[in-house]
Amino acid sequence: MKGIDVVELRAYARIVWRYIWLVVVIVGVVAVYSGYQYYKLRKTPGALTAYNSNISIQLGLVAPPNGSVNPTENVTVSEALADTLVSGQIYEYKSFCSDISQQIGQDMSEIQQNYPHADLGNWQDPGAIAGALSATRTHSVVVFSVNWSTAAGAWAIANAIGEVTSARIGQYLNYPEIAAHIVSATSTPAPIPGSSASKPTLLVLLVLVALALAIALAFLLDYLDDRVRSKEDIKELFHLPIYGEVPRAPTPGHITRTRDTSPV
Repeated sequence: MKGIDVVELRAYARIVWRYIWLVVVIVGVVAVYSGYQYYKLRKTPGALTAYNSNISIQLGLVAPPNGSVNPTENVTVSEALADTLVSGQIYEYKSFCSDISQQIGQDMSEIQQNYPHADLGNWQDPGAIAGALSATRTHSVVVFSVNWSTAAGAWAIANAIGEVTSARIGQYLNYPEIAAHIVSATSTPAPIPGSSASKPTLLVLLVLVALALAIALAFLLDYLDDRVRSKEDIKELFHLPIYGEVPRAPTPGHITRTRDTSPV
C-alpha cells in the first residue's frame, strides 16, 4: 500500500513539475500584489497599529453665589446630564469637534514638549476627530476614549477634550448650571490594532489560495492533455512493464562519430 502511495505522489509531483511555470506565474503575480498591498499598509498611519488615549471628567452642579448645591439634586442632575452627553453622542457634534481641533492648535507648545516633532495626524478635520471618539459613563463620570493613527495625536485630542469640556460643558448640554472637572489626566497612548490589522492575514491566505488554484489548474491541464510524454506515462496508461526503448532517430545531416577499434 505504501508503495502505491509513493508512486501516486511521484506522479502528482511530475504533473506539478511539468506545469511549474504556470504555478510560478500565478503565485508570483498574487505574491507581488499582496506584497505591494502590505507595503501600502505599512506606510499608512493607523492601518496596522493605532493608539488609544483616555480622559475622565466628572459633571456636577455649580453652586449659586449665595448658597450651596443640594446633594440629592446634584447627583440626579449630573447623572442625567452625563447620560445625555454619552447617549446623545454630543461629543460627535461638529461644533464640539471643531472646538477640539482649535484647542489642539492652541496647545501646540505643550504638545511639542511631550512629543517633539511628532505627527499629530489629521487633527484639523473635525469629521476625523468625531470618528475617533467614544464615551462611557459611570454615574456622573464620563470617560472619553480616543483611537487615533498616531500616539501624539491621540494624546493631543484627549487632552483637548478635557480642556474644552471643562470650559464649555454647559454650552454643549444647554445647561449653564453644570460644570465639568478632570478626575483622571490624559493617559499615555497605548498601541491597539489598527483599522486594517487583519489584512496581512488575508493577504497571506490570498497567496495560499493562489497556490492551491495554480496546482488545481495544473492537474486540470494534465487531465485534458492526452499526449504520451514519457515511459512513465506508458506504464500508468497500460499497466505493463517496459523492457526496452527505441532511441531517438538522429537528426538529418548530423554525422554520428563512432570510435575506431581496427588494429594498427
